[in-house]
Amino acid sequence: MNAEQNWPLISVYMPTYNRVEMATRAIDSVLAQDYPNFELFVVDDASTDDTWAILTDKYSNVPQVHFLRQLEGKGACAARNRAIAAAKGEFVTGIDDDDEFLVHRLSSLYRAYDPQYSCVCAGYIWDYGSVQKTLFATDEVVTLSSLLDLHTLSNQALVKRERMLQLQGFDENLAAFQDYDMWVRVVAAFGPALRISDASYKVNVGHELGRITNSPKRLDAHKQFVAKHRQLMSERNLQNQMFYRLMMEKQPLGLLELLRLSRFGLQKLKCRYYLKQKMAWLSSWRIKLFSKGLAGLFKK
Repeated sequence: MNAEQNWPLISVYMPTYNRVEMATRAIDSVLAQDYPNFELFVVDDASTDDTWAILTDKYSNVPQVHFLRQLEGKGACAARNRAIAAAKGEFVTGIDDDDEFLVHRLSSLYRAYDPQYSCVCAGYIWDYGSVQKTLFATDEVVTLSSLLDLHTLSNQALVKRERMLQLQGFDENLAAFQDYDMWVRVVAAFGPALRISDASYKVNVGHELGRITNSPKRLDAHKQFVAKHRQLMSERNLQNQMFYRLMMEKQPLGLLELLRLSRFGLQKLKCRYYLKQKMAWLSSWRIKLFSKGLAGLFKK
């Protein structure tokens, strides 16, 4: 990169809890960035294992890495907010402790940043274990209306730190959808966001495939999210949020209901869900294939 350019400081925030091996991988991916001016704040949310001791020892001589510790578990949002408050960067962005940055993550986001947009994000890679899938890898200006239809900004974005502080950071009262809520508030306050097609963030989901995603806590959080932003939502937005809830609850979708919901957009997503419900056995095989490869199809 051009050494003569004045690269602004970018602060990266990362909460972690009892996942030292994954956290180490995430930290190393940040340290491998080709962007020359960044800092990383790792906030340990009261881990009960040796995460704190191992990480602080391993990176004790790395000046870009700063560690903070919550004495009581307050959740990922509180950890992110604490890091953002302590950060010195003009810009902030985040990483989850089980994910990874590609080497050009920060440089590609900064090069794409344009002050006419509220924030910039990128397509991302879902790594299922044996198969990777790239999502939202298209250039798009994301308006508030389209964002309220579907969360298309990914869970991380590059944004001015002062904007996060002005909006008081992540909502610590939400049990889920915290990132979605954050970017809705950013776009509502500062205008459309920019998404670039260059996927530079890897979401490692292989270890989470068995996790229940329709838990009562998550469903309650979705209800809270919709109520919080109800005044911003059109009828189209509300219908699409209802469809998203239907997917979380894994409810059946009949043909007539599919046709009715298709009037509100997201037709491809809704058709895929309809077909998935009709071929549930195929979906189960697909998950096994993604996570364990061909050998996994024949294991119980």
